[in-house]
Amino acid sequence: MITVPGAAPAFLSPELSLLAFQRRVLALAEDTRTPLLERLRFLGIVTSNIDELYMVRMAELRVAAANASDDPHHADGYSAITRLAAVEQQIAELLAAQSRCAATCLREAEAHGVRMLGWAALTDDERATLSDHYLDEIQPGLSPFAMTLSPGVPLPHLPHLGLFVAILYRGEGSTRTHLTEHELPRDLPRMLPVPGRNGAVIAIEEVLRANAHLLYPNAIVEGAYLFRVTRGGDLHLHEDHASDLLNAVASATERRLHNPAVRVEMEAAMPPHVAALVLDNLRRDAIGREMESTVDAVQVVDGLLDLRCLQSLPLPPDPSLEYPPMSMRGVVPHGLSMLDALDGGDLLVHHPFQSFDETVVRFFQDAASDPDVTSIATTLYRAGNPSPVVEALLSAARAGKAVFALVELQARFDEEHNVQWARALERAGGRVVYGLAGLKVHAKLALVERQSGEHAVLYAHVGTGNYNPRSGRQYTDLSLFSRDESLTRGVGELLHALRNSVATPDALPGGILAAPYQLLPSLLERIEREAAHARAGRAASITIKVNGLADREIVNALYCASQAGVQVALVIRGICTLRPGVPGISDTIRVVSIVGRLLEHSRIYRFGNGGHAEYLIGSADLRPRNLRRRVEVLVPVRESAHREALDEILDRYLGDATAWELDGSGAYHQRSAGAASAQAFFATAQVPPLGGQ
Repeated sequence: MITVPGAAPAFLSPELSLLAFQRRVLALAEDTRTPLLERLRFLGIVTSNIDELYMVRMAELRVAAANASDDPHHADGYSAITRLAAVEQQIAELLAAQSRCAATCLREAEAHGVRMLGWAALTDDERATLSDHYLDEIQPGLSPFAMTLSPGVPLPHLPHLGLFVAILYRGEGSTRTHLTEHELPRDLPRMLPVPGRNGAVIAIEEVLRANAHLLYPNAIVEGAYLFRVTRGGDLHLHEDHASDLLNAVASATERRLHNPAVRVEMEAAMPPHVAALVLDNLRRDAIGREMESTVDAVQVVDGLLDLRCLQSLPLPPDPSLEYPPMSMRGVVPHGLSMLDALDGGDLLVHHPFQSFDETVVRFFQDAASDPDVTSIATTLYRAGNPSPVVEALLSAARAGKAVFALVELQARFDEEHNVQWARALERAGGRVVYGLAGLKVHAKLALVERQSGEHAVLYAHVGTGNYNPRSGRQYTDLSLFSRDESLTRGVGELLHALRNSVATPDALPGGILAAPYQLLPSLLERIEREAAHARAGRAASITIKVNGLADREIVNALYCASQAGVQVALVIRGICTLRPGVPGISDTIRVVSIVGRLLEHSRIYRFGNGGHAEYLIGSADLRPRNLRRRVEVLVPVRESAHREALDEILDRYLGDATAWELDGSGAYHQRSAGAASAQAFFATAQVPPLGGQ
């Protein structure tokens, strides 16, 4: 293992790196040059990302800390205990900055005629009207659940990500205090319009708080306090075999709603004894199951809970409040099917600047409606709901075409949708495999067979993103469409293996690299090849654009390549555990992160190879899960025009004036906020009709 001279450990903490990414997202919300509605959207994205961090990572961190001594001998310099403390501290600082940003955005909203009011700021008439609304619309949807101040009686189950008001009251003439909780109705808007005052809103919890006495007419309400519960996201499958996976995932998805609580957020006004009661009951609710991962301290929020609600503020329809519309250009003329277009050569598409709907979705729709198409095979990880891709597959199956889909049921938080699609495809006559035992299938592949005279012609699609039109419009991704015989044969062999519920350990035709068997050693071989070129005095370079870099073996290989003199340029959106620019270790490595209007999601690998550059695109990031525990795919890009397009993408992102640069301490520094970005360039760039054929 590479060691960094001095006190700095060789690797950065993946959890702290992930939180640094959230801080960069929050910077977009803090930037007053970002349109206001977009600032509110970024605030909501940070909220969702922190929710997911708790659901996915905090339980693991807590268990590790509970089962380990404070031993600092870890690659990132943290023990399990100090790592958990550092993560919690960073989250606290992030949430405080987020609350300050929300307050600033609300003040800016006032300049556009929108005000968020409290009950005390209302007139008597406004209060009376809202109280009537409370009685008619809000109170009928409330079901009180008693919480006792006596030990031994558990709290009623509090649903995941629900917002609750804890009401403290006592009977008239009594000193005995009672506590109940009420979940805010999920079918009502969080922000209610203030009657008769244009642009004014009030949070629904404020209305409930002010009218809580109507719930208990013969009692004195002493306080009403908002809190929110986050539960763990693990599925806890009871079945291990692929043949049982459909029912196992369906059952586990329902059980997940009852996972132990991993976080409880409370507004700052909640008295400590009430907070302690809620916390104690949540822990008692988890007795006998995962106590080590269950929340053990409240998270006090100074401001609104769940800032996603701010996106519903009634701002005026002013174009200046949003990013300007982005043209998602078609690259295949209308009237020409995708399959016919591919008869003229391969197609490389850069989404969303080049339309996902007009290429990827059309590929499936054209194949489904083409009378000469005999079969369609694909992998589905996050198809979305609704899903025009799945609808096309259903149409093809009903028309008698052979349809095969590997539906990855364990795509986290999309399990319910994927179970539904798997069952629908089976009912339509398609052949469905529900994933592989012990592996997630993350590769994005499709293969269409079309009869042309006496011959069958194969058409392949390989993508860096999911078959989901929504993400296809919000994420930057790449699609390669090809009828190249070696590539389609390789895609076909991999899909055939998946059809038989195996991940092939054999090398695939067409230069395709697949995890978990070939990809890691193949990447290590290419990194060492560049190092050998450098040691021999030849030009050597590695340029990679991915979402995350956290695999220690890859990081160590890049360190060795840097010491040999290889120029390494990395565009890493999120987690990066590599320390760039460390003298004697990573002098020749630079790392940038692009955070902007669109979520960077494309994966590109370019190896200089002594002047014979090699280009790969596909689904794989450089994290242990991608290289070791998933079926991932990288495919070569060989056409010169497509390589030039990838060169431009990489060069534009590496030179992006808005990029954040990572230094050896783990800190990110933005080059120039508000400058022209690579995303803005590609949003307006003109492209050839077929994406550079």
